[in-house]
Amino acid sequence: MNKYFFSEHERTYDTVLLTGTTAHHMLHVLRFTHGQEVILCNGQGTDFKAKLISTTTKPPTATFTLLSQAPSNTEPSTPIYLYQGLAKGEKMDWIIEKSIEAGVHKIIPVCTARSVAKIKDAAKKLERFTRIAEAAASQSMRGIIPQVSPPISYAQAVAECDFTNPCIVAYEKETSRTIKDILTTKQPTPVSIWIGPEGGFEENEIADLTGKGATPITLGPRILRTETAGLIAIAQILCFWE
Repeated sequence: MNKYFFSEHERTYDTVLLTGTTAHHMLHVLRFTHGQEVILCNGQGTDFKAKLISTTTKPPTATFTLLSQAPSNTEPSTPIYLYQGLAKGEKMDWIIEKSIEAGVHKIIPVCTARSVAKIKDAAKKLERFTRIAEAAASQSMRGIIPQVSPPISYAQAVAECDFTNPCIVAYEKETSRTIKDILTTKQPTPVSIWIGPEGGFEENEIADLTGKGATPITLGPRILRTETAGLIAIAQILCFWE
């Protein structure tokens, strides 16, 4: 069954009115008909079984009545924050999509010293990232739409990171310490993951992060691309704690 998100301003009692690209996709791509049932999610962890009761084509609108509700059971118990070195081209799109499918809570694109991509057109980037996030959350049946922040500088990212909770940084020169080693002695709690861009982190960035409380870890003996390292780290954390 298809799943879509709605905002509270689109809801009136037991009725939800969807418009714009979402309604257009339902009516003109998927060819929804009256009586079609879907899952609608409020983005706050509650799913609603809903039935399509009326439509318009110009402008496209789709009105649903809510039939029942239940807590979403797809959200990880542990929030994971991904501090991702800004990657070039479509790599960031892929990282956002797959990290959300895997279970990340928030993604913070970071412009590090070796980032080939730079912070420009941040508003346009954020608009695209947000669309990708919602589509990925719908496809993977998430109970929330994970937040993607605008691309920020390394200094800004360090300033906002919570180093009091477990904070790990994937580092190719670390050969023994693993995610399991870090999490074995801890109860499930929010975790921050730092992943470098295509060229990895510079030595002074690693020193800075470790000085603030981050722990360098290895993700295995193979060198991973920036677009797969974060995904593997998320999977390892959730496999260990869930």
